[in-house]
Amino acid sequence: MHRNLNIKILAVGILLLYLPALAAAGKLTGIVKVKGLRSPANILVYLTKTPKSAVNIAGTQFVMDQQNLTFLPHILPIPVGATVAFPNNDKVDHNVFSLSRAKNFNLGSYKPGESKTIRFDKPGMVEVRCDVHAEMLAYIMVMKNHYFAVTDSRGRFEIPDAIFLEQSGIDGAANIPPGKYFIKTWHEKLKTKKQAVVVSNDEPVSIQLDLTRGTPSVLYK
Repeated sequence: MHRNLNIKILAVGILLLYLPALAAAGKLTGIVKVKGLRSPANILVYLTKTPKSAVNIAGTQFVMDQQNLTFLPHILPIPVGATVAFPNNDKVDHNVFSLSRAKNFNLGSYKPGESKTIRFDKPGMVEVRCDVHAEMLAYIMVMKNHYFAVTDSRGRFEIPDAIFLEQSGIDGAANIPPGKYFIKTWHEKLKTKKQAVVVSNDEPVSIQLDLTRGTPSVLYK
């Protein structure tokens, strides 16, 4: 009896040791190192050549705010088909527009306290500007799937970004299926990095990406 009890305890111990790795399987974590920028924050990291992913975006809430003559956040990734609100929480009028191929629009001038929305139905990079204030600039990255993240102040990222997905109201977001993919980066002042990565269900994957200043490539070819 004591022997059987010891075996059970040992089995439970092995399972507890295995569970953290199992929970992280299908995820990709990493850090981005940059040369030529003060901070490694606000760098988009995403996977290409992935299977199609179906997520429920009916309850999503994406916002690009306007405060102190600044768009917030500077880089906003969204799934294709999502709608973004552009509230004017500034003290002056704004006129949000874009001439990008992925979405060409002009919301017209609107006053503090007002908000306008627009749906983004085509993948790609959308450069957002204000027709009244030339210094205002931000980017909406319309993504083909939910396998993306934006680096924090230390350059860290996790794909899928569970916190971002939950805060945005995206349902049904699965972990990365096992397979070989390409991981890419995008920042308006950095050369795009493209690197092969293999994801499995057996263990989590961690990666470091080293970036330098330069012109980025397009989001999707």
